[in-house]
Amino acid sequence: MAGFRRIPAVVAALGLAVLVAGTFLPWFHSGAVERHSYQAADVAGRLALSGAPALRAVLHAWVAVPLVTAVCLGLLVLGVTRTAATVTGLFATFVGTVALLAVVRSGDGPIGISPAGPATTLAGASLALAGALASVLFRAAARHHPTTARTGGHP
Repeated sequence: MAGFRRIPAVVAALGLAVLVAGTFLPWFHSGAVERHSYQAADVAGRLALSGAPALRAVLHAWVAVPLVTAVCLGLLVLGVTRTAATVTGLFATFVGTVALLAVVRSGDGPIGISPAGPATTLAGASLALAGALASVLFRAAARHHPTTARTGGHP
């Protein structure tokens, strides 16, 4: 039974790995040039396409995606379930939202957003979020398991 409790953490870790791999796939294309998400964020920052302070903060924080992924993986490995699930869930929601916005805006043309990177990142974020939520639910279910008269406890 103890092995089943680790499955959500493994699912979350797999989702985080897919998430970070997706950030290195093409996110933006211009003619024959394809750029991954970090290059695209840098170009957007340099071209001053980020006039809004919130968007500028997201572009500057985007380079920390691999670092935050490593922190989430470390928490999962250490078995700090609630903290790992909280950080992973919030992180996956943030990155998944950015990827979802990019997937919605993707299209064919000489200049635009490539769907491969954002779609992969979105899939990884969804998997990581599902694993994080499942780990909290499994922990809560194991914690509140009622005992019965058959096992000698009170219901």
